[in-house]
Amino acid sequence: MNFLKRLLSTLLKRRVLLFSLVGILVAVIVFVVLFREESSLKVGKEGAESGFVNLRVEIPRGAFGKQKLLKITRISSEERKKYPDVFIGDLYKVEFADGVNEFALKPIRLKYYFDSRYFRGENYNNLALAYVTEDGGYRIIPGSMIGKDERGYFVEAFTYHLSVFGLIMKVAGFQKHGIELLREAVSSYAPAVLVVPGEDPTFRGNVGDSNIWEAIFPDRTLMAYNYALYDSRSFSYSEMYREFIRKEGRRCFIDFEADFLSQELTKYSQYEFDILAHGTGGLIVLRMLQRHPEVRNVRKIVLLSTPVQGTNVVNPLYFSSMFFGKDPEVLSDILGVEWTKLKMMILHIKNLIDTLGEVALDILPDSSLIKELENFKRDDVEIFSICGDTPPYEVDVSGTELEKFYPEFVKGKGDGFVSARSCEIGESFQLKGSFYDLYSREENISQLKRLLGYEKRAFPGFKDDTYVEYLPVQNPERFPESEESKSSEGKIMKPKGEESIFPGTFQVSMFLKKLKSLQLPSYTTGITLGSEAYIVAGHAILKWDKEMFRGEIMFFKKVSDFASFLSDGDIFLIDTVGIKKFAPFPLDRDIEDAMMIKDKILYARMVPSGVRYYLFENGKETLLATSPGFKTKIKSENGKFFLLTDKEVIVLDSDFSEKERILSSLLSENEEIVDATFVSDSVYVLSSGGTIARVSNENFEIRHLRVHTPKKILNFGNDILVVGEHALIDVTNGIVQPFERKILDAFTGNDSLFIVFEERVGVSVEEWRRTGI
Repeated sequence: MNFLKRLLSTLLKRRVLLFSLVGILVAVIVFVVLFREESSLKVGKEGAESGFVNLRVEIPRGAFGKQKLLKITRISSEERKKYPDVFIGDLYKVEFADGVNEFALKPIRLKYYFDSRYFRGENYNNLALAYVTEDGGYRIIPGSMIGKDERGYFVEAFTYHLSVFGLIMKVAGFQKHGIELLREAVSSYAPAVLVVPGEDPTFRGNVGDSNIWEAIFPDRTLMAYNYALYDSRSFSYSEMYREFIRKEGRRCFIDFEADFLSQELTKYSQYEFDILAHGTGGLIVLRMLQRHPEVRNVRKIVLLSTPVQGTNVVNPLYFSSMFFGKDPEVLSDILGVEWTKLKMMILHIKNLIDTLGEVALDILPDSSLIKELENFKRDDVEIFSICGDTPPYEVDVSGTELEKFYPEFVKGKGDGFVSARSCEIGESFQLKGSFYDLYSREENISQLKRLLGYEKRAFPGFKDDTYVEYLPVQNPERFPESEESKSSEGKIMKPKGEESIFPGTFQVSMFLKKLKSLQLPSYTTGITLGSEAYIVAGHAILKWDKEMFRGEIMFFKKVSDFASFLSDGDIFLIDTVGIKKFAPFPLDRDIEDAMMIKDKILYARMVPSGVRYYLFENGKETLLATSPGFKTKIKSENGKFFLLTDKEVIVLDSDFSEKERILSSLLSENEEIVDATFVSDSVYVLSSGGTIARVSNENFEIRHLRVHTPKKILNFGNDILVVGEHALIDVTNGIVQPFERKILDAFTGNDSLFIVFEERVGVSVEEWRRTGI
């Protein structure tokens, strides 16, 4: 004791020595905790969260029958050589401290924090958690979700068993989410066929560059619903799901997708749909119809192997009690099932539980979602439900102890995922096949075609057959001068009993006169603000002939009473007062088109299925629409926003809510959309073949024009102008003004029309007005 007192007295007198010893001790502790690779960390208990450096593990209450302690070990550099080299960052071995491996009854949440340099963007799903398999390989955990919190970026996933876990970087790709147009049958009167897959990705029908559903329904428009049940989920996708959880106060991926599918069907309100759904995809369709009675464009649905009353196959309690960690050969004697078939059955069940993750609990027979479906009622939709009669891998548990637990594996009663009883809804019946081949058997395909059959509707016909030619393609400078010169090329189509807004004949008239001209070496785009024309020519912005700005210029757009553009990472605004720098551009440059609306940004990204449109506001990205096509343009007119591709026009109101959606097939076969405008509550759309369409709530009317290379459609004082390569057509008043020079572009002002012509050297921008003004 005297020795200790003397030692303490000495240390207090020599404070520098004391502080040094304390500092060394702290450094040693930090080094041991943060940099050890082979030591272990024993933390956590049932219902608690535990973590080790970058990996956090959360075990929900009730996941195990008793308290369990976790043992988490970071794999050393030397030991890591035994594992696949696909992982990035640290690998962690997670096991139970008592050495007894168990299968959880509720999904265990894994959360792996990663370096931000691996984050490719909010719409990329290139990161996923994976675990090492017993044979030394690895498997990506389905449904891995990218997120971000106060600590940084992470990938989140759910599993029912422990293993060695790590992060995988996949090939960077945009997230697919929503309805995708696979093939459009423009001449078909039949409802479009929408394919909604479930656990089995092959149900989507892709075979190389073709799709099996195209061959089965050759005369039908074909679409597919893309969602990430088993695929990895991007940051944007994951945040949408997390927002759903916050609003609903519960986790339910099926209802989340049901709500999203309802929005997609509403966007395609001009279509009537027949839906073909498989497995859990069928539950999404049913919940969509149940939760959204406003969706009224679904005619029929055919459900294949959909567990309407739940399924026992993915019950983690059954799997944990009977199969997990047990030798199939030993179980074979006890259960009375041949061991090779029993082994395949066990692998099949484990694969389905792994694939579904947290979704597995929602499709158990006693889940709240399945109980809510007991009250399903939609008399306006015809429903057919099909179950297979043969479990996969020749498994049959008839007459064994397993029959009462797994009726889905009884031959003649189930197909390995559902039983005949569990899929009953609407008109229900069985066909030959298993969960995996029920939909592809040749003898069943004719049944599917019969169920989705349709009768061709009688066409009411046109009011008259007026055909007028006014602009020969071969000679655009010559025009008919009288009624006698008309022929049968231009065609008006209008609803029966309604007068056409389009004129029956067109007259040549010099209805425009030139006021002034500006010669420029090049031209990019132009707009007007008030009475002034603003022109982008190369790296300069001109206010008519005076340079206002020089530098990189991107996304130059007129919004309402101002214009905006992007230059060197900053947003600039132009109004009648002048030009000013507004704010830094907050998005990456991997976007196709954008419109800066002061504190909001409307922009488009290309994805494999077409184009996605987003609104960026208050630091948050919101998906507005998904559209087919591979050419895109965003414009604003008369308080509306137009999202245009070569395949579709989407019209948004000033609050960015969707007002109208028009596909190119409604205009004419094999034509692309060129441009659109909005006048007097009607949308006017121009196609590459010269077809002009007017679409409103009460009317749909098209006019086939003979115009050489249509370029643009303009609202000029509430008159519709179509800009051709050598003519301007006033569609409202039925007059045409030809030009010998080639027209490159045109844009409107208050009273003026600015036309851009190609010259022998450079271009000319000319101001024109109507004669008599």
